Amino acid sequence: MREGLQEELDALRQAVIDEGARTADAVADATRAVVDWSAEAFESAVAGEADVQARYLEIETVIETLIARQAPVAGDLRMVLASLHINRSLERAAHNAARVAHLATPPPRRSLADEAVITDSLRAMGERGAEMIRTAVDAYTRRDPNADKLLATMDELVDREIAKVADVMLGLDQGDAEVRQWATRMVFAARWLERIGDHAVNVGERTVYMVTGESVAPNPAQEA
Repeated sequence: MREGLQEELDALRQAVIDEGARTADAVADATRAVVDWSAEAFESAVAGEADVQARYLEIETVIETLIARQAPVAGDLRMVLASLHINRSLERAAHNAARVAHLATPPPRRSLADEAVITDSLRAMGERGAEMIRTAVDAYTRRDPNADKLLATMDELVDREIAKVADVMLGLDQGDAEVRQWATRMVFAARWLERIGDHAVNVGERTVYMVTGESVAPNPAQEA
């Protein structure tokens, strides 16, 4: 092995792992911001996105330098390319977490049962999204090619919850401007939380490619 290649690969892997942990924290903070209206959680989610964005740019530079200096091949090249895509998925997940946090606002009438259903669903989606990010990064850490199946199963819960949110929204009083405005914000929050789950699935799929060389079909969520 070329001198220093393994050390550079190990440093890249650790940088991605650290980025993943920070992303999962940002998702958890954003969830608390949108369902508990926590100013502290909002600030933490926004700071988390900024931190992940900085890490994302640093990792891109590390990858460019590694390819130019070491010209990795075979399994090492797959690890570098997978890390490049995973880096992007984590950055997008953190960005979506900040989007969620910026939508935080109390419902107009907190006593309504429908509004409680919506916030409960958002909490479930956010908590599962953070768990999915951690699971995906753990699979990358352990080079586990089977976690993509677990992540796909976990993503089904997120999909069920967003469908529940949509059903409840349709039954809300759309003639009430306050209710309509709040409902619109929560629909977008649910959408961004769903995207976070999609990005976690992407991380799992890229890990499969890293370990096995099996091609992965492009996912539209990669850019959202």
